[in-house]
Amino acid sequence: MTLTGRNERTLSGYVDSLLDYPRWLIERDIDFTHCEFQGVHSDSAQCCASCEFGAACHWLKHARIAEASSNPLPELLHALSTAVNYVDSTYCKQHKRGCECDNCLWMRQVRGFLRSHRHST
Repeated sequence: MTLTGRNERTLSGYVDSLLDYPRWLIERDIDFTHCEFQGVHSDSAQCCASCEFGAACHWLKHARIAEASSNPLPELLHALSTAVNYVDSTYCKQHKRGCECDNCLWMRQVRGFLRSHRHST
C-alpha cells in the first residue's frame, strides 16, 4: 500500500495513479463556484448538457468514481484513453514534438503504457 491508500503494484492501481494527473488538471481548471451541482455532472440536467465544461465534468465524475472503487481494468483503460484525448486537445494542440511540458510528458508516458497494454482488456 502507498500513502494514498492504493495498491499501485497492481495494473489497475497503476492505471488509477496515472489518472491522478488529469483529475488534478480538470479540478484545477474548472471553476465550480457557480455550478449548482458543485462539479458533479448530472446526465439529466439541461444546464450540464449546455455547460462549456460539460464533457470534462462528466469525465471527472466518472474518474472520481474510478478512484473510489476498484473498477475493472477495461473501464480504467477507457478512462485513461479519454483523458489522453482531453489533455491533448485542451492543453497540447500547439505543442511541438518532443515538448517537455508536464502535459506532454504525462501523455507520452500514458500513450506508451496504452500501446504496451492494448491487449490487456
